[in-house]
Amino acid sequence: MKLRRLLSALVAGAVLSASAHAAERDPVAGLESLLTPQLLLGGLVTDNDVSLLFAHLRASMLATAEGREPPPMPAALSQRIETAGGELRVRGTLIGLALSQVMERAVRDALRDYAQPAPRSTD
Repeated sequence: MKLRRLLSALVAGAVLSASAHAAERDPVAGLESLLTPQLLLGGLVTDNDVSLLFAHLRASMLATAEGREPPPMPAALSQRIETAGGELRVRGTLIGLALSQVMERAVRDALRDYAQPAPRSTD
């Protein structure tokens, strides 16, 4: 499991790094390419995960409507949420690091463009 997480992090890092480098000339385009749901969630949430979640939500709503306590979350759903949460933390961290690089580049470019000393008069 740790090897899988490491490989996911390396692949995501490579993708984010390429996006950040491509965005060096246009920081806004870089931000847009980093903030896609596909990059954050791609390959993480499956059809089965959605089925488990909504089955639990329906069972909880029916129990509540009947005045009963909602059922406990199924173990399979709990495990998927825990696994996805860990992966989302890794992906979120990588996206945050890449975004900070894009923003740093934009600030440096702005400083270089706008903070140059004004030309002195030759009077």
